[in-house]
Amino acid sequence: MDSGGSVVRVGDTVRRPIKREGPAAAVRALLVHLEEVGFEGAPRFLGIDDQGRDVLSFIDGWVPLPPFPAWSMADTALVSVARLLRRFHDATASLDLDGIDGWFMSWADPAGGRVVCHNDACPQNVVFRDGKAVALIDFDLAAPGRRLWDVAGAARDWCPLSAPEWRHHHPRDLDGVARLGLFARGYGVSDEDSSLLVETIVLSWQQAMAHIRGQIAAGNPAWTDEWQRTDGERRAAANEAWLKQRRDELVEALGQ
Repeated sequence: MDSGGSVVRVGDTVRRPIKREGPAAAVRALLVHLEEVGFEGAPRFLGIDDQGRDVLSFIDGWVPLPPFPAWSMADTALVSVARLLRRFHDATASLDLDGIDGWFMSWADPAGGRVVCHNDACPQNVVFRDGKAVALIDFDLAAPGRRLWDVAGAARDWCPLSAPEWRHHHPRDLDGVARLGLFARGYGVSDEDSSLLVETIVLSWQQAMAHIRGQIAAGNPAWTDEWQRTDGERRAAANEAWLKQRRDELVEALGQ
């Protein structure tokens, strides 16, 4: 999800306009920490340019854009995203969250937590090389939370956990239930957390829908145009029904 403004590449750097100073400062602290602990799967924060933009290192590779190409939806790609997300969470576990304020909380885990969640680890924010996920980008929505919260959000986008007939960007023949099992095992979700993960998937979906509907009610064109074009209310109802109908199957897939 773009935070607004023009993001441009300049040589081996990426320049990102600052729209919200609080989250920008928190993201800078996060990126500095990731560099300090040797996590290679994120851009480096290099400073602020003379136009007030954050300067980040450019990460070479391929980013899937909709409609998502077949290679990016392969099972091997899916598992690599889960493993990358696990390494990211592990790297953030040592960050002193008490010393950082200003995270973007609209998409954050309402229960809070002691790692940092990306909160937007969708295909457009993952860099691939040779068919495997190597880096996360666009940390504007990052905030403290539980590991399962980020796993739930990423799984919804990558499996995907939606009604096949209403998918616009993913192949309709993807088995979202089976792929959730692959994703969870790739991350290392325990069998004991199977039911909790499915509950968290539903909760994160409900929070996302509430936020989107709030943006639509406020007349935000970034959401209203897409919502109308894709028959958003009917699509949301179909996805909600799909999650309810598949709940037991999702839990079972996680335990296999």
